[in-house]
Amino acid sequence: VIAPSSLEIQASYFRLGTKYARTVYIYGYPRQIYTGWLSPIINIDEVIDVSMFIYPIESQVVLNNLRKKVGQLEASISINQERGKVRDPGLEAAIQDAEELRDQLQVGAERFFRFGLYITVYGDSLDELAFVQHKIETILGQQLVFSKIASSQMEQSLNSIVPQLTDQLQIRHNMNTGAISTSFPFTSADLTQEKGVLYGINMHNNGLVIFDRFSLENANMVVFAKSGAGKSFTV
Repeated sequence: VIAPSSLEIQASYFRLGTKYARTVYIYGYPRQIYTGWLSPIINIDEVIDVSMFIYPIESQVVLNNLRKKVGQLEASISINQERGKVRDPGLEAAIQDAEELRDQLQVGAERFFRFGLYITVYGDSLDELAFVQHKIETILGQQLVFSKIASSQMEQSLNSIVPQLTDQLQIRHNMNTGAISTSFPFTSADLTQEKGVLYGINMHNNGLVIFDRFSLENANMVVFAKSGAGKSFTV
């Protein structure tokens, strides 16, 4: 009841009792990432654990590093121009991003963080474990978010996943406030039960809101809306 009967740690997985488990970490993100990108993972019909570690960094330290980085990027562009090479859109985009972030940090509109995201999948066999892992990697890959297995670090993965505030993997990515806020996990917009009353359409995903409040322990309900929105008619 309290703990698994046995614990076995291998290079690419660990076994808790009769359950096999494996941890993947996120190592790459696209240039732009949007709110709710983690929702497909949160809503997946599999047993998973998700751990997030967020470390704030002093803005002045980041500003100093960004200033050096912008100087290096501008020097690279100048060297390419002197050598007659064609323009590199990647370098220009990197300079633009860095300058925008410097402006936001300088006025206090943004802060900077180091962000670690680990996902542990479970299965009753190694084949099922590989299948669930492939589903997770496919969902992430569709959004240009790249993951890897924490090979030879499964013990550290296990210690990082259990809720004891210990990040032993320490695989982190730089993110500003806007980017890291998109990773807020509680954005599930699924408000549909197998049976119930059709209340309306979910404005977030155009899904149907079907709910049976009498199936709960307490069937009381409260309706909030502005004046004239149709509360009485709805009830």
